[in-house]
Amino acid sequence: MTPAEREHAVAYLERTKSALLDAAAPLSESQWRFKPGPDQWSAAECIEHLVLVEERIFASIQKVVAGPPAGAEVLRSCAGKESTIQRAVPVRGTKVTAPEPVRPSAGSGNPAAAVARFSATRDRTLEYARATTDPIRQRTFPHIVFGQIDCYQWLIFVSAHTERHLAQLLEATEAEGRARQTASGL
Repeated sequence: MTPAEREHAVAYLERTKSALLDAAAPLSESQWRFKPGPDQWSAAECIEHLVLVEERIFASIQKVVAGPPAGAEVLRSCAGKESTIQRAVPVRGTKVTAPEPVRPSAGSGNPAAAVARFSATRDRTLEYARATTDPIRQRTFPHIVFGQIDCYQWLIFVSAHTERHLAQLLEATEAEGRARQTASGL
């Protein structure tokens, strides 16, 4: 990872962490748990999903950096995907079904604990991005949409994925506000 790539990854991780924490801080219990529809996630579920995904990605990065580098053909196939990831992932026009291991549970626990878990998970990812000397541009593992991507691109994905679900969280809280207004007759 070049110094410019490190700077970009860290800034993007910090920016999306801050935006999510700012959005979650003022949520009421009702906003936290409101589901706009039966197949849509609440704000709590969005945050739980983000934590589950980021923890799995971090564990996968740790695993693959300990192994051999990807072949030259695989690395060529990864070239430039970080731009596509950063541009495409936050856009919510295309629905992607989360794999079973990263689907949120129905309860989604205590809001303060969920936010603290997100923050701690992101802090660990940030520390890694700031300090790693691992050859993350030479190690890859597959994404369900993008195919093989290198570990730097996975760091970019973590932030882009946070942007995507931050938008979903905001949609859910806005829907809760509309439902509350409708119920009160306003």
